Amino acid sequence: MATLTAKATPIFRRLFPVEKHQKQEARSTNLSSPTWFAPMLASSSETSQRTSAIQSVFLGILIAIPIFIYYKTIFENAYNFPYEDDFNSALSFISEYAFGKLTFGDRLKLIFSQYNEHRIVFDRLVFLADYGLFGELNFSHLIIVGNVSLLLICVLFLKASFRQFSISQKLLYLVPAAYSLFLFQYWELSTWSMAALQNLYVIPFAMLSLYSLSKPGRNAFIAACGAAVLATFTSGNGMFTFFAGAALLVLTQSYRKLVLWLAITAATIALYFWGYIRPPYHPDIADSLINHTGRAISYFFTLTGMLLGPGRQKLSMLFGALSLLVSVGLLGYLWYTKRIIEHLPLVGWLVFLYLTCLSLMATRSGMGIGQAATPRYGIVVVMLFATQSVLALETFRHHYLRLGVLAGYVGVALFVYLSAINQENRKRIEDRTRNLKFSSAFYNANPANLFLHWANPAIANTIFTDARQKGIFQVPAITFEDLKSMPEPFDPAQLLPSHNVTVNAQPYETGDFLILYRAWAQIDGSLARNTSIQVIARSATDCYAFTAQKHAWEDPDDHILNRKYTQPGFSCVLDKKYLKPGQYTLWIYLRNGAEKVYQPMNIILTK
Repeated sequence: MATLTAKATPIFRRLFPVEKHQKQEARSTNLSSPTWFAPMLASSSETSQRTSAIQSVFLGILIAIPIFIYYKTIFENAYNFPYEDDFNSALSFISEYAFGKLTFGDRLKLIFSQYNEHRIVFDRLVFLADYGLFGELNFSHLIIVGNVSLLLICVLFLKASFRQFSISQKLLYLVPAAYSLFLFQYWELSTWSMAALQNLYVIPFAMLSLYSLSKPGRNAFIAACGAAVLATFTSGNGMFTFFAGAALLVLTQSYRKLVLWLAITAATIALYFWGYIRPPYHPDIADSLINHTGRAISYFFTLTGMLLGPGRQKLSMLFGALSLLVSVGLLGYLWYTKRIIEHLPLVGWLVFLYLTCLSLMATRSGMGIGQAATPRYGIVVVMLFATQSVLALETFRHHYLRLGVLAGYVGVALFVYLSAINQENRKRIEDRTRNLKFSSAFYNANPANLFLHWANPAIANTIFTDARQKGIFQVPAITFEDLKSMPEPFDPAQLLPSHNVTVNAQPYETGDFLILYRAWAQIDGSLARNTSIQVIARSATDCYAFTAQKHAWEDPDDHILNRKYTQPGFSCVLDKKYLKPGQYTLWIYLRNGAEKVYQPMNIILTK
């Protein structure tokens, strides 16, 4: 036992150094930090190297878990069907570009033309590449390409952070970033092709620009300028890359580069706003900031604290305020200790992200504080947390303190990752895919029964029909056979009608199928989240239960903009081939724990 203790003692000192604080601080000027998971009984360099390799593999697997789950979800739900802005941003664009008989100059203007408040040049180039390679637009391809951006973000984190650390240390300190970056916080973007290309890619383009700007040499500066221009013409907030970059050049006193950087900034922004038209439906910025300052501030802190998820506005505001205090504290400490130059990429990324949040506060707070919960802004929120965690772990070099900071960020990241909200967001992705499959099945059964998901279905229908006629898009061969629910025997004696259930269900019949799509039901005016729904088909001699798919979709934007679907609802496909001949009355069966209620729906199914 004495021998074992003697061998373990120096390892323990490597893991948890016990020197006086002054010596630790002096030694900490070297960024090489002791390995947290040092081999406990190592007696040779060969054993130490083998143990270090095992540590790296273990940490690599730990980080790969959220990445694998995220991309598995994406590949399973990257469905080839247009959604929302895909209609006019992608289908209409390709139709005009390829069939509009435009000159080269006209096509160039079309690529750079304004879309809402953005110039989505990068989106359009990807659309053209996909159309050119495959002869039609495939939204599955676009979704997958859009999500590759997250891997680029990972590469940039690996390149820019913990540069003098061993690979096992680097992986350990990036655990909080991995479990926050691959949340389903921004689920709305994940399988929405044009939004993924725009809102996800602007992040790595801005990161690449600011990372390159912190590197010496002419080529790095050229790369920084090119990436900043690309970020600007990917999404409007990309122009804040120039402002964050100017701050970095001032910090490094690179005044010659700064002059050229500002000239490129002015030219890029001038081109961006040339012929710009402010969208009429956007709130007035001056009114939002001057006349409703309190609301704007509340919006900002709610947005920056939205890592905790919607429905917790006060808690989100507190978390956002705390996050800002931590960020300011980190930057202030680095400035005071004259170490801010050592962390330029992370500092630039943090500034860019906060500038993006300020721009959202100015342009969106007029829609109400609740709009801050919109999932399309989630990528900015998770990037704030991930970037701050890396900067904090680089800033604090005292080993016990760094261990405590790591534990804190890992705790928050895992709490959010394992939360019910994150799991529900994953279900929302699956639910949207199911809805798009229903659209395909309706179209393939009868093109007249077409359900398109956009704020203006009439315009969407016109665009969709045009794209189909020109061969720009082909509807996947999904039918109701693929979406049907299998019947199970059910005891009809249980069917006693309740008087507190409200049902709204419009049946559609086609061939052997009866479809309930976007129906809804409530118990006493509401429906608990965990309620299960079944459709019961009862005849004089037989009774069957069909499991309904409960929809998860409920976006704050739907409520704010008074869209059609402001509650989740349910859908169910009944295959009459599995029923015995007869006339069936349809009932709805709602179950929430021990509570069971039944209600006839006044729908008759005849076999």
